[in-house]
Amino acid sequence: MIPAIEVLDLHKSFGPLEVLKGIDLRVMPREVVCVIGPSGSGKSTLLRCINLLEQPTSGRILIEGDDITDPDADVDRLRTRIGMVFQQFNLFPHLDVLGNLTIAQRKVLRRSADEAEEIGRAMLERVGLGDKVHEYPSRLSGGQQQRVAIARALAMNPDMMLFDEPTSALDPELVGEVLDVMRDLVADGMTMVVVTHEMGFAKEAADRVVFMDEGVVVEEGPPAQVLEDPQTERTRRFLRMVLHT
Repeated sequence: MIPAIEVLDLHKSFGPLEVLKGIDLRVMPREVVCVIGPSGSGKSTLLRCINLLEQPTSGRILIEGDDITDPDADVDRLRTRIGMVFQQFNLFPHLDVLGNLTIAQRKVLRRSADEAEEIGRAMLERVGLGDKVHEYPSRLSGGQQQRVAIARALAMNPDMMLFDEPTSALDPELVGEVLDVMRDLVADGMTMVVVTHEMGFAKEAADRVVFMDEGVVVEEGPPAQVLEDPQTERTRRFLRMVLHT
């Protein structure tokens, strides 16, 4: 089986600062991988390199067997396979919810206005916001805005989803509604890479947990192993801090 995502010896520097120092990562179809680690460890940069929002310094990234880092790659075509949800919701404030969900469908996928609207409405129902189609982002809670952002990504019919700390900008009481949508995606078999500080979600939903620190993968394995019986002192120290144990 061809991996959904294969990262090979990935390096990324910003000037003299080397943020990623030779990352290897393979994500299989339908697999859910949660990436954890302290701030500044390179987790978000890794995600942004996968769909080439950041240009790697060296290394290769294969999306379903196609090398997105190849100079001749059709990056826009490969990106359509990858949905991404950011910390900040990045919704267009001048468009209502339905407008936010249809604009990329029409511009990128060339769907008709009717088809884009039908799919947009279906995706809003999927995230529990079918009654908010004509609301503007400013009238929604943070959790609702993030669910709209997830619906927008799903409307593009991606093969896989990348989540970059999708709950970190939310008030604590709003985190659960976003995680519930993500749990539904897990149940539906969506391939997912999730950068997160939500250890409960990682333990419950991930097939594999990857712990990063200082630009390298320190440890990876099943959630029960990494989160409950970590093999390195660095992982143990991190978990003691985030779990307060």
